[in-house]
Amino acid sequence: MSWQSGLIEVDKGVYAYIQQRGTWFISNAGLIVGRDFSIIIDSFTNESMAMDFLSKAKGIMAGSTRLLINTHYHGDHTWTNHLFNALSIAHVNTRRLIEEESKLNLINLYKHLFPDVDFTGARYSLQDVVFSDSITLYIGDKVVEVRYIGYPAHTIGDVYVYVPDSGIVFTGDLLFAEPCTPFVLFGSVKGSIEALDHLASLNADTYIPGHGPLVHGKDALYRARDYLTYIRDEAWKRFKEGMPYDRAARDIDLEDYNNWFDKERVIGNVARAYSEFRGEPLGSPLSNLNEVIAEMIKYRAEVKLS
Repeated sequence: MSWQSGLIEVDKGVYAYIQQRGTWFISNAGLIVGRDFSIIIDSFTNESMAMDFLSKAKGIMAGSTRLLINTHYHGDHTWTNHLFNALSIAHVNTRRLIEEESKLNLINLYKHLFPDVDFTGARYSLQDVVFSDSITLYIGDKVVEVRYIGYPAHTIGDVYVYVPDSGIVFTGDLLFAEPCTPFVLFGSVKGSIEALDHLASLNADTYIPGHGPLVHGKDALYRARDYLTYIRDEAWKRFKEGMPYDRAARDIDLEDYNNWFDKERVIGNVARAYSEFRGEPLGSPLSNLNEVIAEMIKYRAEVKLS
């Protein structure tokens, strides 16, 4: 399955950078251009992606001053911040999580888990500016609202970027657009469902997801929400029966979602649902995180062999 990709002008001065497939480490980004400076929304996993974005944006970006907003801490949205010559902005939790992860140098772990992914140029960078609730930017005659979702969803530091006059929302990974499977291992099922409803309530014309095709209207939001609701409800049935999370995830019939990309994410999503069923705080670190990741890798191999 393919969709329109590259640097797409969604409204005057507002661009979405969309990548094909949107699978692991292949994310989308954004660009808002004013007369005197430009705002970039998220960076990329590797140098090649960042250079492609910059080459397509050459001649479009205004002035030499750039602001870079990170919607959350995951590397496919932050690891090439250093290549953009920009002042970086994020939620306070995002900067803290990057600082913690950089001490563990988890890039090396990802290289081991995903040997086919190009991590050239990937490195940790701490944001220059942080905020705890929201921040409003003015670029020419456009108002750009950077809003913290307010609760653990995809992560514990998710923000989205709303351009109300253009009817455009850059969602970060609060939205994985079909056929990209939502992933909430590092956040919460409950919060992710609520976040999708919140984004829909904005009644935007266009949503730029963290992964997947450009979205017009709300259907993709509801599809992602329905997936998470279905997984939550099916996991609850098996949790009550005492079934371990990994068996439960394999036992769930993915039905309409079976052909979505990266369906091994059901393992992580069910593990997070089980944490919530046990009454653990939303978004709290899972004590068995390494085991869950290993089970996802195992499930991915099982799917390929089936």
